[in-house]
Amino acid sequence: MKPEELASVFGAAWMTPAEAVAAIPDGATLATGLIEPSTLLEAVASREIGGRAVIAVAAMGTLALGRTGRFEIVTSFASPVSRALAEQGIGEYLPALFSDAERVFGEADPDCVLLRLAPPDPSGRCSYGWAAAFTPHLVESARERGIPILAEIDPQMPRTHSGMEVPVEAIDAVCLAAGEAASDSPVPPSRHVEAIAGFLDELVPDGATLQVGIGSVPDAAVERLTARHMGVHTEVLGRGLARLVESGQADGSRKSEDVGLCVCTIASTDPEVRALVEDFRRAEVRASGPVLDPRVIARHSALRCVNSALAVDLRGQVNAESMGWSQVAGVGGQLDFFRGAGLTLDGLRIVVLASTTSKGESRIVASHPPGSVITATRYDVDAVVTEHGIAMLRNQTDEARARALIEVADSGARETLRSERFG
Repeated sequence: MKPEELASVFGAAWMTPAEAVAAIPDGATLATGLIEPSTLLEAVASREIGGRAVIAVAAMGTLALGRTGRFEIVTSFASPVSRALAEQGIGEYLPALFSDAERVFGEADPDCVLLRLAPPDPSGRCSYGWAAAFTPHLVESARERGIPILAEIDPQMPRTHSGMEVPVEAIDAVCLAAGEAASDSPVPPSRHVEAIAGFLDELVPDGATLQVGIGSVPDAAVERLTARHMGVHTEVLGRGLARLVESGQADGSRKSEDVGLCVCTIASTDPEVRALVEDFRRAEVRASGPVLDPRVIARHSALRCVNSALAVDLRGQVNAESMGWSQVAGVGGQLDFFRGAGLTLDGLRIVVLASTTSKGESRIVASHPPGSVITATRYDVDAVVTEHGIAMLRNQTDEARARALIEVADSGARETLRSERFG
């Protein structure tokens, strides 16, 4: 839609960014949806006010807000920007499961909710575009409590279906989004992805339902699976899963829930993913609460949860979030899906990673360094896959786990790992 068309639809609520945020009082608590409303945040930053900002994914708008020095910034979804703000002492990380984000952001007790939305459809409802996540609950709560909802409309965002779209009349002030929202730039996968995919393929049967976490390795590895009649119920819908759907391998015909439908709560901005999520007959971008509820996840048969990690220690403990004390990523949906799969009889919780970093350091470690986060405990992981093979941890003793993990570590690190673990 063109700006003049949007102005006609929204009427008196259509404003400039400065006008849209003019009524926010000093000391207010702001809460944002998962897609950063960068235009509105930059407009807030230009005012001589301060307060508390509970941010989902921090990008350029949050950076502008942080630079004012007048706002306390809190996020539960770490990003390079939030890491930089934390290092400067003007941002803090709030640990929270993705499945619990609705409660966490609701209990922030915001005075105002700021959103970035897709243009309204012919019925006058705005979708959440690339990501619904906890945002529908935030909107629902704001409407119940009479909290102002401010929005910026991004004409480039796809119209997706969640079943909880925002009616035009629910938005108190709205402006045109300037520039692009934060996007997921493609990262080249490890040179070992073919080998990793070959081993992963052994663990995924026909008819499996897939969840794939954020990361270039799992996304590229699942694209190379050979199983048929797979289904998709995932946190993030990336290009690898979208290609399985397009090829007909992931037709969803054997799913226990939502037969034939691809379900996610976040979609990659990749053009192939966009084409899929804009087709409501094949895909829905739903609210995170039900998508990531372990009880809902557990209703899927032959579930295969494929996630990445920064490092795995010889007990099978996974660090997917931190470098020492520095928070570099969030928990995402990894633990929610691992816990859901753990409630099933035929599910597998799989971690895939290259055995070394780009600097040649082993990702299989005897123990994690001080300050490291344990994202998934040794009770949450069934298998670890590297380019050297599969370490099956399920029903194995600590000693057997360590030996299996050493065998899939980089060959140059194995002797040191054996010495550190067994003496």
